[in-house]
Amino acid sequence: MESLHHYGWLTISMLAALVWPDKSQAKALARRTVNRMTTQGLITARKLAGTGVDAYVLTSKGAKLLSTEKQLKVTSGVSLPLGNTVHRACANWFCILSRNNALEVWAEHQIQTGQAPVSGYDGKVPDALIGSEYGMIWVEVENAWKSRAEREKIVRFCSDTLGREWLTELTPNRHLFRVVIVATNPSALKSICESFADAYRRGWVTDVQMADIYIALLPVSSTLTPGELVEGSLWYDGVLPILNA
Repeated sequence: MESLHHYGWLTISMLAALVWPDKSQAKALARRTVNRMTTQGLITARKLAGTGVDAYVLTSKGAKLLSTEKQLKVTSGVSLPLGNTVHRACANWFCILSRNNALEVWAEHQIQTGQAPVSGYDGKVPDALIGSEYGMIWVEVENAWKSRAEREKIVRFCSDTLGREWLTELTPNRHLFRVVIVATNPSALKSICESFADAYRRGWVTDVQMADIYIALLPVSSTLTPGELVEGSLWYDGVLPILNA
């Protein structure tokens, strides 16, 4: 139940990967647990529009029980806005994969509900946060097409916060170490890389700053299951090929 409190909603596949990452029967274990907790009235299923996939959320009963057991401020997910499901699914999966690599993570729902140490910076809100021994990793998810102006907001954020003599303090004692841009499809990834290439030509961002930015391709299927995660350097793998074309 605590995972649902952190992520807002999760699918069976997400629960399996999150709670039983090393078990061969992870999905079966997740289904049994979900069925039991649904019968107990602690969680309930909500259909995700356009996918046919069930998302599981806490009921009022489940939220109350978790609040009592963990001394947390927990709310029901029965009326939770589900938003852009593919975008949220990508953010959730990236958090799950990062968590399974023993990194501290804060999902998009945690950030939006004040459960994370950083809620935003200079008008921007991250889609996920990852803690590392060097500082905070800010995650931006790219799913659908964005206007040039919206892509430039990401470029400006990176140029204003990265590649400085001192790490940018996002909040007291929490400093920005890196930005990761995660795209669900090659087209979205190409668009953001082209925006950074254009910004480089204009002198808005440097190669040193882009060295602190990673890119990742994480396809999400129509059933919200992830494909292979492919990671790289924005400068070497994303921008230089465009500049040299």
